[in-house]
Amino acid sequence: MSMKKYAVTALLAIAALAITDGTASAATDLADTAPHVAQGTDQGVGFTFQGGKRTTLDATLTGGSFRQAQDAVEIVAGDGTVVATLPLAVSVEDQIVTLAPHISADGTTMIADVAAQDVGYWRKTSPRQRSIEAGAGIGAAFGTIAGLFIGMALGVATAGLLLPITLPVGLIAGMIGGLALGAAAGASIPNSDIPDQWQYELECRGSGNYRFCW
Repeated sequence: MSMKKYAVTALLAIAALAITDGTASAATDLADTAPHVAQGTDQGVGFTFQGGKRTTLDATLTGGSFRQAQDAVEIVAGDGTVVATLPLAVSVEDQIVTLAPHISADGTTMIADVAAQDVGYWRKTSPRQRSIEAGAGIGAAFGTIAGLFIGMALGVATAGLLLPITLPVGLIAGMIGGLALGAAAGASIPNSDIPDQWQYELECRGSGNYRFCW
């Protein structure tokens, strides 16, 4: 197995060990099948990856070194070529797994602490609630498109002078109006108010100049 492929496999395997609540079944299955120790040579760089404690990943290189990048750890050959990249964060089902690498002074060894945390939460919903939310989502989508076209048409009618105003106003008004109409339509459908189904709600989180949603 090349170092690039094993870097990903090692990350997912150690991620499964970090997830202790049993919700990430795919990662758990991977932990049972992934090798706990892997050795090999790739592009002149010898490597050994192994699981240390339950939430650590130990790695050693010969003929190359680890280098800390902004969002990853790079494995660099003696001539400066990047042989493999190990991301510092990866999404595994409903959790995000992060690595905190500790690289030795000469760059030949690394111990990475692994942590896993939920990226959302569970909530119980009723048929009526799901109907309202579905209607609101569909209505908002159609309303946004309609508002976009109306705002554009009004802006063009003024020779483009008011386009910077009519376009965002039409877009926002269409989205809000469509959301309200869609929610009302969903609420009008006869459904039970008794919660009967669990749903997982994903959350958005920011990182620097970026915002990620799972």
